[in-house]
Amino acid sequence: MAPANIARAPRRTPLRPPPNSHKFHRFKAQLTQLVFSDSRRVLDVGCGRRHYEAFAHAKDYVGLDVDGLLRPDVVASADWLPFRDECFDGVLMFDVLEHVRDAARALRECVRVMRRGGRLLLTTPNTLGFGIYDSFADPTHVHHFTWRSVNKLLKRAGLKDVTPMPLRIHSFWPLSLLKLKRFIPIQQSICMVASKD
Repeated sequence: MAPANIARAPRRTPLRPPPNSHKFHRFKAQLTQLVFSDSRRVLDVGCGRRHYEAFAHAKDYVGLDVDGLLRPDVVASADWLPFRDECFDGVLMFDVLEHVRDAARALRECVRVMRRGGRLLLTTPNTLGFGIYDSFADPTHVHHFTWRSVNKLLKRAGLKDVTPMPLRIHSFWPLSLLKLKRFIPIQQSICMVASKD
């Protein structure tokens, strides 16, 4: 029997999505299906617990994360991808760019490993959006982006056809408002799809 003064290690609880994020998660899953419907090989940079693997519909899904405890296929940083050139049809980066020290290099690495015609699907918190206080409160966020800054980074990395996708403004706003393109700059998250020539 253990002495009473020895503290027990807390039980590890499973990660849960933040409140009101089910619509956001569902939208990202649907967008993943749409963007990568014809992709054979997809790289998920910052895959975490591989939530979007089933939605990528890729014959070969490769999950990459810096945290080996999450059991990704490859443990590596987004700014130094351990893959040969042009070996993926698509790259997925959900809420990763704000955590990477050299965001421009990370995007160049994504472009390097993408085949011609490949697509990148990216989300990151919007500095100008409602609810951004959550982003600034997170000490792991080393960058804060706007639509313009992400657009500029993607184009400098060599991507074309950069398309902003309407995502969410705030969880309490009706989804019908998201159809209004003029609300894109104030959405809570930035979502972009871009392709490699």
